[in-house]
Amino acid sequence: LIKFYSYKGNTILDMFGGTGTTALVAFKTGRNFIHIDVSEEYCKTAEQRVNKIKSQNKLSQYAKIR
Repeated sequence: LIKFYSYKGNTILDMFGGTGTTALVAFKTGRNFIHIDVSEEYCKTAEQRVNKIKSQNKLSQYAKIR
């Protein structure tokens, strides 16, 4: 749905963010995202998941350059 209803560079708002699946898909498809959840634990989990993908993405880009 994110790819179908938005363009790269758009911002996706998820008011019930949970563990961050929407944020991950938004990041992977070149969208910005706003993740909101009342649970601090879910927010931390989502942040860890996104940071993990970001670090893997940087590593894979570096590997391509070498």
